Amino acid sequence: MLDFLRKNATGPLGIALIILLVFAFSIWGVGDIFRGYNANILAKIGDREVNSQNYLFRFNREINRVSNQLNRLVSSEEARNSGLHFQVLDRLIVETSINASGDEINLKASEEALKKRILSTNAFKNAFNQFDKNIFDQVLRQNGLTEDAYLAIEADFHIQEQLSKSIFTNINPPSSLNNLLYKYQFERRNVDYIIISPKNNIGSDQISDESSLNFYNQNKNKYLTEETRDFSFISLIINDISSSFDIKNEEVISYYEDNKYDYFEPEKRSYDLVPFTSEKEALKAMENYSLNSDFEKLLSDRGLEKTDVDQGLITDNEGITDEISTKAFNANINELTGPVDSPFGPSLIFVREIIPEKEMLLDEVRAEVILSIQKLKAQDNIYELYASIEDSRASGKTLEEIAAENQLPIQILDSVSNIGKKIDGSYINTPLREIIIENVFGNETDVEIDPVEDEEGNIVFIRVDNINSPKQIPFSEVSNDIKITIAENQSISEMQLEALEIYNNLKSENNNLEYTSDKNDIAIAKSGLLSRSSTNEIFSEEALVEIFKADKGSSFMSNVGIGNSKIIGIITNVSLLDKTEKRIESINTVNKQRLENDLAYSLAEEHQKELSAEIFPERLEALFETQESEGSF
Repeated sequence: MLDFLRKNATGPLGIALIILLVFAFSIWGVGDIFRGYNANILAKIGDREVNSQNYLFRFNREINRVSNQLNRLVSSEEARNSGLHFQVLDRLIVETSINASGDEINLKASEEALKKRILSTNAFKNAFNQFDKNIFDQVLRQNGLTEDAYLAIEADFHIQEQLSKSIFTNINPPSSLNNLLYKYQFERRNVDYIIISPKNNIGSDQISDESSLNFYNQNKNKYLTEETRDFSFISLIINDISSSFDIKNEEVISYYEDNKYDYFEPEKRSYDLVPFTSEKEALKAMENYSLNSDFEKLLSDRGLEKTDVDQGLITDNEGITDEISTKAFNANINELTGPVDSPFGPSLIFVREIIPEKEMLLDEVRAEVILSIQKLKAQDNIYELYASIEDSRASGKTLEEIAAENQLPIQILDSVSNIGKKIDGSYINTPLREIIIENVFGNETDVEIDPVEDEEGNIVFIRVDNINSPKQIPFSEVSNDIKITIAENQSISEMQLEALEIYNNLKSENNNLEYTSDKNDIAIAKSGLLSRSSTNEIFSEEALVEIFKADKGSSFMSNVGIGNSKIIGIITNVSLLDKTEKRIESINTVNKQRLENDLAYSLAEEHQKELSAEIFPERLEALFETQESEGSF
């Protein structure tokens, strides 16, 4: 073949073949030839590798953790924009370096240790706090992991923990570092302040048509209709399917007997939570109570009524904070205990009533047992439907055909916004709304979207039917709104100039806020005890930075937390919370963790030098491009 090409390379046939090859490479590319079979390897440390499967598992788990913290769904794109993908790779490289060192000394995780880790993982437990193999398989499937791959990951985690314990057990941060962090975290400040707000004395009728038209032309991108999408979906919802199952009495009895220790009425307690302005004051109240045992006097001395402090009859998970609940549910009846940190300040707890937990009889929980059995059956039914629908999709059937074939409802929606709002102003009604919207607005019309499963086991099949691009809103429809906006902007500009003048005068008058207040006829307000995290509608993060930068008696100016006003004030008090054993321990724990992380990174760098290391961060981009084109289930 090569001889044939060489002989005819200068002839018409050879030229035609070369053109054909160039055309083919221009369409399909040659990247795979040069990337090679190991393109999914992101790093090599000694004999260890960081592969794409392990990386994506960790990346997705980190996204879930951040989403839970923020109480909203964080997309993969948003996570990458924040640099999370590099942080995950960085951490994986450190862990791989540690495991490579473990390999050098032949450290291995025992089967018993792995079994204990998996059985104690909350993510694999059902509503009765028991390990559930179905949930285990579901979680692994959601993360694209096989059981063997997951066991390998857990074995590595176990080795990392053992090495960390052996190295870091007796490492403690220096006291000077603890003192600095203690001051930063527990310093408190009080301020006196005034608020300068826009006067809104400019009416929209004072804004000319010419000004509003100029504003419109300069800000046309602000006056567009929002992009909407038309899409269809079939959803398999456990709660919808579960009600279709009739459960026999024999099944109820059998299930209850197998899980009877999960059915109990939790312990309840009635207790009072009495707040104080300082821990010292709370301890003094406890001392007085130990002498007279008069709780009513303790309340009256604080100027409180029983209704002010009564928390009601509640379970331990219904308390204001975990710390308060733990303290209350470990105390004896008619015992005053504390102090404990609460949102109202250092507080004492007085337990009035204790109702012990009790086992619940079958008749009391029959409805709950039936629902649990129905949900288990619904989950099995959903996986059967999932397999059937996937076979139908593979054969080229449409969602409409699949819905009819399986007697399932299909929803076909038009002009839905990226927050799930329909054209009539209502929102799509499904527990999978966020997942559906994320996938609808993350894909094009010609892309086959893989089915998506949520943490509960609900599954949805989605198709994007049409993309309705944003359109320019005519000036005539928004001219009045524009005039209002211009008037508001002018009022804000005037307020900002006024606030700057008042602030400069305040500094020139030796920070005499009372004089400034009288001069400008603005009332002075007093803050409570402020920490660096006391953000609210008045104190923005920016304001708190300014407050904690200034010295006592100095002035500050900043934007308020919510709105367009300015806050101007004086630092009236700087204090430090008492150094309790608990607070000191919390600071020491944080610093110790930071110290351990720093040392772990340093050790990992040394291991990489000894074991030889290759890192390929540029492959991350190709990995995510592949994921987005293939989808995941």
